[in-house]
Amino acid sequence: MVYIACMMAPNSQPVGRPREFDLDEAVKRAMQVFWDRGYHDASLPDLLAGMKLSKGSFYKAFGDKKSVFLHALKLYTEDGLRNVQEVLRSDPSPKAAIRNALIRYADLSSGSKGVRGCFAVLTAAEMLPGDPDIADLIKRLFARLQDLFAATVAKGQAAGEIRNGRDPRVIAHFIVAHAQGMRILGKVGSRRDDMLKNIDLLMETVF
Repeated sequence: MVYIACMMAPNSQPVGRPREFDLDEAVKRAMQVFWDRGYHDASLPDLLAGMKLSKGSFYKAFGDKKSVFLHALKLYTEDGLRNVQEVLRSDPSPKAAIRNALIRYADLSSGSKGVRGCFAVLTAAEMLPGDPDIADLIKRLFARLQDLFAATVAKGQAAGEIRNGRDPRVIAHFIVAHAQGMRILGKVGSRRDDMLKNIDLLMETVF
């Protein structure tokens, strides 16, 4: 946890009221507001209520709305990458690990989670191509996802589980495109069973 607090020299008197709150938790709460309302429709009162901060604490910690949004998007992308990496490392079989990762995407793309959608994808639809800061974060997210899948594909090829006829990065790009497509289809209520059938088809066709 990271805490924001006023710094005081030894034996000095406090100047004003110290700010103490969990910065990570405040950013997570802001993320929920942006996720539900989008960047442009999330007002300052919405953020202050969602983050449980005063206006003064908000401005001292983050400076402006754009800054807290970038913090939230970075937190989301790092958490998502970490989760994918954990799944890809969870099975000794690279091929099985890739399928498990795709099933996780199907789970995230089903039911209420599916209808809510992917924060990064929603942000891309709302903010790109006009915002270079956000474009950079999202491009890096998808590039790092491709790196994770490419490394797993290469491992599977070395083990003889996956055919060697294709470039691992091309396969990884296809997997990432399919995974994000599931997130978009989840917004319109696509069924998990249908997604699982598509995953089976992908595994049979590509591997």
